Amino acid sequence: MLLHGRHFARNRALYTADVAIQHAVRERPEPEAVAEAAGRALAYLPEVRSDRLLQQRQNVSSALQRHAPVPAVADWLEEYRTIAGNS
Repeated sequence: MLLHGRHFARNRALYTADVAIQHAVRERPEPEAVAEAAGRALAYLPEVRSDRLLQQRQNVSSALQRHAPVPAVADWLEEYRTIAGNS
């Protein structure tokens, strides 16, 4: 994959958020994989600011709501609320 460097951070962030959503909505969801991918997507926020990424972040949060009882997901949702409140 040639998506290295700062120039592709937005694309990597969007892709990572999409991976999280796909894990969340599949027939047999993988909540831990969702939380892990979602955490990687949040890590891009200090360097990447785009309306599309902010919308994807909201989409990830919505997709994760049904998995909130899973500790890793609950932790991510709390981190998301903290970051979203500061955005």
